[in-house]
Amino acid sequence: MSFDLAILGGRTVIGGKAAVKDIFVSGGRIAAVRPPAKSAPRAARVLDARGLLVLPGVIDAHAHFRLKLGPGKYTADDFVSGSAAAVCGGTTTFIDYTGQGPGEDPLKGLRDRVKEAAGRCYADFSFHCMLTGWDRMKDPAGRMAAVVAAGVPTFKMFTAYGARGLMAGDEALRRAFTAAAGLGALICVHAENGPVIDFLTGLFAPSKGIQALPLSRPPFTETEAVGRVAGLAAGSGAPVYFVHLSAAGSAAVVAAARAAGFKVMGETCPQYLTLDETRFKGKDGHLYSCCPPIRTKGDNRALWAALGKGRLQVLATDNCTFTRAQKAAWGGDIRKLLMGLPGAQTLLAAAYTYGVKAGNISLAKLVQVLCENPARIMGLASKGFIKPGLDADFAILDPSASVKADYRKLQHNTDFSPWQGQKLHGFPKYTVLRGEVVAESGELTAPKTFGGLFQRRAKPQVI
Repeated sequence: MSFDLAILGGRTVIGGKAAVKDIFVSGGRIAAVRPPAKSAPRAARVLDARGLLVLPGVIDAHAHFRLKLGPGKYTADDFVSGSAAAVCGGTTTFIDYTGQGPGEDPLKGLRDRVKEAAGRCYADFSFHCMLTGWDRMKDPAGRMAAVVAAGVPTFKMFTAYGARGLMAGDEALRRAFTAAAGLGALICVHAENGPVIDFLTGLFAPSKGIQALPLSRPPFTETEAVGRVAGLAAGSGAPVYFVHLSAAGSAAVVAAARAAGFKVMGETCPQYLTLDETRFKGKDGHLYSCCPPIRTKGDNRALWAALGKGRLQVLATDNCTFTRAQKAAWGGDIRKLLMGLPGAQTLLAAAYTYGVKAGNISLAKLVQVLCENPARIMGLASKGFIKPGLDADFAILDPSASVKADYRKLQHNTDFSPWQGQKLHGFPKYTVLRGEVVAESGELTAPKTFGGLFQRRAKPQVI
């Protein structure tokens, strides 16, 4: 028998255990996973993976590409540059967000974003559907059902950004959770106490410069919202997924809610695991702005522990890329400062370097939080595992190789990286999407070929 691709002799993680395997691919799917043999079957292409780690393709469950900021204004990474960065970093599937306004039809928002991304992505993709302006939407539960039928079972709500019409009150959240429970859908929540943040911003923004960011968004503004929303979800019998958790207290609340039997899941990001508030010092401190803000080294340690013990389930980027010029337009007022960091190409490398290499998490746990758990929770039934019948998506890396991070060598459309100059392990030697090698050693193999496809998703699993 002949295969399209053979990946021979690599160390894989299957069922939480590492082992050396030969992997064979036909028609874009994994055809067989076998112990190494002296005589391997024929294949059109063979990758010698001896000495390499063969991981499932990374799933970035939280990304923003071509995010609209206003009339004619967008984030620096569009779907082309953002997905190029993703695959060159080992991510084979990302989930972005729809962009319709508060109260507008989420199904139309989904169709518009799929059209926007189609034919412009190197990675497979899907979307979370924004669910803002609940009280202004005609038959919101019915609109949710239509979106689920279109293959998108996850939604996004906020407890902040009232001035932009994004913030949902407790009653809207309760109704949305009730609808989600009936549909088998999942609400993802940006949990921060918006009114308190607005009050504190008014106090500190006029005079504190970049220090106004952590002062106006102290940890309790996140942790309080996490606890409140977890209770609302539990009362509705619905699961809830908290995005980009940054604070030790928030991770503790998620752990306590899970221990009490609530269907609560949490995500964090490399910036909250590795960067700390000392980055705000100096003339470039504003470049590290994101919401919630990066916090203390104590929060870093607590979040690593939560990931390692399974108290948080997913590691994602919240990629939101800006250039130095875009950030510089803030003029010293955080109310005008664009919030977000580039991270698509460095997700796996940062997690491997500061997680596995540093002893904060095991290799098996890395695969769980970057691949297996996002696949289960987000309903990507053909992704996340090395198993016959699933999509042949892989990130293949040399664990002994390191690269000094340099924005000039990354695919992001920016002149800044939060990891600039740091030695990172875990950048992939090969990235494979449905059996095709789409990136080698940080470069696209076919820059004019956009092979990424929209992924219809199944019912989310609560883990």
